[in-house]
Amino acid sequence: FYELFSGGEQPPVELLVVASPNGGNLTVISSSQVEGKEPRSANFNGLALNDFASTLNVSDDISSAMGGIFAGSMNHDNLEHSESNNGYHTDSISNKRQSVSPGLRKCAASASGAVLCDVSTDSLRMKGVPGPLCDLIFNMIDCINGDFVGNESYSDLVDVIYDLQLMQDKPLVYLHDLDVEKLSLSGLELNETMFERNNDFVCLQHAYQRCVSQSYELAVITGMSGTGKSTMANRLGNFITANGGLFLSGKFDQMMQQVKPYSAVASAFNNYCYHLTTGVETERAMLVASKLRKALGPDLYYLIQVIPNLSRLIYENLAGIPSNQDDCVDAQQRLHYLFSRFAEIISSCSGVPMTLFMDDVQWADPASISIIGQLLKTSRSMKGGMPFFFLGCCRDDEMGNEHSFWKMIDSVITFGFKRTIVKLNCMDKDTVTEVVSNLLHLSPRLVGSLSDIVYHKTKGNPLFVSRMLLSLNREGLLRLSLTRRRWEWDEEKIQSKKLPDDVAALFVHSISALPIDVKIALVALSCFGASTECEIIHAIETDLNLNLIEPLNVAIAEGLLSKFDGKYRFCHDRIHQATYSMIDEQDRCLHHMNYGLSLINLKLKNNKPSFLFTAVTQLNLGGPSAVQNAEQYSQIASYNLIAGKKAMEMSDFSSAFSFFSHGMKFLQEKHWLDHYDLSLELFNLAAKCALAIKDLTSLTKICAEVSANARNFEDTLYSSFISMSALTHSKIQQSVTYGFQVLSELGVAIPKSSSREETMKLILRTQSMLNGITDETLLCYHILSDYKKVMAIKFLAKLETSINQTNPALQPFITIKIIQLTIEHGMSPMSAIGFAYFGGMIAELGDIRGGCRYTKLAKALLDKNKCNEIAGELLFLSTELLSYIEPLQVTNEYRIQGQAIALAAGDIHWACMNKLGFTGTLMWSGANLSGVKEAFINAGNFSTEHDHRTSLYYIKTFDQTIARLVEGETLSDDQLTRSVIENKNPYQLLIVCFYKMFLSVVFNNYDEMKQSAELFFKFRMPSWYLLTGHAVHAFIGGLASFRIFRETRDPLWAQRGIHFKERMKTWKDQGSAWNFENKSFLLEAEECYSNGNGERAQVMYENAISSAQQHRFIQEEALAYELAANYNLNTGNKFLALKYFTCAHGAYLRWGAFAKVKSLYTFLQEQFQLVVPTGVDGVVKETNG
Repeated sequence: FYELFSGGEQPPVELLVVASPNGGNLTVISSSQVEGKEPRSANFNGLALNDFASTLNVSDDISSAMGGIFAGSMNHDNLEHSESNNGYHTDSISNKRQSVSPGLRKCAASASGAVLCDVSTDSLRMKGVPGPLCDLIFNMIDCINGDFVGNESYSDLVDVIYDLQLMQDKPLVYLHDLDVEKLSLSGLELNETMFERNNDFVCLQHAYQRCVSQSYELAVITGMSGTGKSTMANRLGNFITANGGLFLSGKFDQMMQQVKPYSAVASAFNNYCYHLTTGVETERAMLVASKLRKALGPDLYYLIQVIPNLSRLIYENLAGIPSNQDDCVDAQQRLHYLFSRFAEIISSCSGVPMTLFMDDVQWADPASISIIGQLLKTSRSMKGGMPFFFLGCCRDDEMGNEHSFWKMIDSVITFGFKRTIVKLNCMDKDTVTEVVSNLLHLSPRLVGSLSDIVYHKTKGNPLFVSRMLLSLNREGLLRLSLTRRRWEWDEEKIQSKKLPDDVAALFVHSISALPIDVKIALVALSCFGASTECEIIHAIETDLNLNLIEPLNVAIAEGLLSKFDGKYRFCHDRIHQATYSMIDEQDRCLHHMNYGLSLINLKLKNNKPSFLFTAVTQLNLGGPSAVQNAEQYSQIASYNLIAGKKAMEMSDFSSAFSFFSHGMKFLQEKHWLDHYDLSLELFNLAAKCALAIKDLTSLTKICAEVSANARNFEDTLYSSFISMSALTHSKIQQSVTYGFQVLSELGVAIPKSSSREETMKLILRTQSMLNGITDETLLCYHILSDYKKVMAIKFLAKLETSINQTNPALQPFITIKIIQLTIEHGMSPMSAIGFAYFGGMIAELGDIRGGCRYTKLAKALLDKNKCNEIAGELLFLSTELLSYIEPLQVTNEYRIQGQAIALAAGDIHWACMNKLGFTGTLMWSGANLSGVKEAFINAGNFSTEHDHRTSLYYIKTFDQTIARLVEGETLSDDQLTRSVIENKNPYQLLIVCFYKMFLSVVFNNYDEMKQSAELFFKFRMPSWYLLTGHAVHAFIGGLASFRIFRETRDPLWAQRGIHFKERMKTWKDQGSAWNFENKSFLLEAEECYSNGNGERAQVMYENAISSAQQHRFIQEEALAYELAANYNLNTGNKFLALKYFTCAHGAYLRWGAFAKVKSLYTFLQEQFQLVVPTGVDGVVKETNG
């Protein structure tokens, strides 16, 4: 202690004194001799008290404090010893203690004659020594007073050292004086660090810091209610923002979540937009707005419907843009895409890591969880490279392993994310003592009695602990002493007080003790969930003549509510639950119904669209049993219809389905007779929503009821189309059959089969008809108004993709029927898809330029009619045809555009197919295989994110092909065949055979080439639409055919080769010489070689090599070199063969086909029996001459 005040100087020996156990003179000893205890190591040099050393005369001040006991020459002869003979007084002080003020102890006489001296620390306080340290001094001195010592006096030197260490470690808690003036007004104050748990907090910090260091990370805090999960998360949020990161947060609401499923996620982004537009970062706000306009354009409208404050960023008024829900394949997928792009733009503009925190995810709806999962998966490829960190809190005891949140977490783990799970349990007894000690700024040894009571009652639940302490403070059992300037409590009264046994009962008890008007206001507020807009409460108060606002202010002062960002919020969901439970179950429905009717009237009267969802939700919580008159049943059903439509406009199909379902429940028994139009619209839209959320069971029941009660065939068409669309995703053949059945009833006949000649005649007649109509006429064509014909074209357009996979021979009839109905009856938004497919058919027949006319027309119709539902498919088809007109390397720009447009329309299938087309084009355009491999990995991740199995299978085949070229890996035939059988798609087997044939051509494996080529031609299906893949099929198929012909002399193979050569020449002459010239030359060279025309063959080989070099097809340059080398080797010109082989080796190396490089190097060593000059790893050096 002397050392503490002197700034490190060792104390005089005479100060280390204790009373002798035998009552004699005091003996000088060292502290380590007391009871044989080892002294604790404590370093006090860092304690902020050394400044006092120059102003304190230690001996004088301590002597003064003890009333002269240590004065002068330290004569201790007059000091009487204690009656206790158990040992030194520092270790054996009687438990019988007298409470004495630490400021002053007056002299008194004990029964044994012991003298109690004046003890005062006033002189120390006057010199600026903090009060807690003065109390410590007092309690050290007080320990000499035997049976009459104060109940806070020290009994052990170890305790002194421990308390001093606390003062050094936590001076703000244990050393500095309390702000008595502030606390006397505010009462006991809680804070986010009161529960410590530093190890758990550090674990979360490390997870975030790993994420910032470019690791894919997420964290989840679990635990039962009240264990401090939200407090821990917000503490991490403060750490993140203090370090420059973005921290977006939202909270799921148990009561409101089923009708507002996106609200929690949307609120996180909504708050971000609000703070961005109201803060000082105007430049960043303008940058975000600019990028959003450029990236999303009119689709911002759909995002603003979910994130209203986004309109503060986007100054243009987008609210007037009409929303057509049929202008989209999957509105929920569109919303996922828009959220992902928004998050990407926020991240890139801020230039800092972004964290999304979602609280109470045990109540999250599947739609919101899906968005969170999508944000995580797409964050791996966010432009700008800023990390994205997800933090969630949940009550794991209220959700099983099958909860959709855990499934989502498992899903993102497969994408390379690492998860950190922090489990928060209730606190043990020692931790509760530590918490109380920190909160009251008192040493743990002083709060032991209080913490024992708290732990016994709360079982260590942090929420219960904090609320119990606040309750004791409010009731005056835990109070601030102005005299002692510290906290005090009445242990006996606390022990005798009957306290609730759980936190819910405590809240009920606390609320019950409030004035009646406060209880009524809280109960009313609880009917609206854990948080409610202040505007709604004001409206309810005025309309129903209730007294709510002032009583709620009292509840805020009591710490039950908070009010910020225009919302009332219960401070904890357990407070909300406790309040809501106070309403009798029979009365709850009436409360909700009254509030709902009030708000719906206000919405209609004052045009308050923001009241709509809350009003209808209240009506639905009231339920049909709370309806007071018969007219209200249909009225409430119609309100649900309005709310559902609005939710669909916001791409919130889960909410919409909930509204429609509730609306159907309010319909009475004879509703199909009494309210037919309302019933039909409710059921039709409910079917559409059921398809969107993939609730096929509900969809089937709804469509069946429509079919059973519809007044005519036309009224069944909408639900029939929904049913067919549902079958397309799972039972494609059944979908085609069902579509044909409906079309037949509509009077649209499709033949079951037809010869190629008849189909050709039909195509040519249609072309002749269209040649007589200008594009300008078609673009200004009258709009189709016949509902049956509109629906017929919709069914036909839906069949285009399905029939191509099940019976491609019938596709021309589907396409031409769309065109015929359009010409005869008028233009439909879906008509464009018919013209796009027709263009591909004309091109397949050899008129590429003529085919392009119709794909261009289709794009123009798409731009005019804004039918995004078919945009992704149409752009895919037009790009396929453009690859025959424009250089292949530039067509990928259209692929990227097609993917983006498809995603914006929620069309996952065509987004994946455009992505697949991009990677395939990259491979065949001559890009380095390392970049191609990376693109395929990216495409695979994208398809996996969206569970698109069709594209995943193709990607698997491509990936194996690249692995064979680069690393020499192979995929067994059994595995490939098994995969094909499982997928039940014959076209995929054709693709497998093609790529095996391609590899056998590259690696010059004749046996495998012949086997795979035979399978390729066996499974090759006639196609009426020209695709990019047809060109590479013809090129590789022709090379294989000529090689097999040379080996077998079977004329069938020669015919196949010639057929492909002629097609390639047609494409070169009518289409793009850039893409097809070198291929045409090489096929002609192989034909000449096969026919013995060596001179012509040599010229064509050289032309093919030169053209491939000029047009940057490195893989085809390598192949042309190698085939020319094989020709010269087989005709005896080894010198020229070696030259070509060497050049082929270099070209394969530049392509990145390292397995082929090594294979060719081995062949050269064996064939030429010489050591070829090489670089590293068998790379042949090209030499001159």
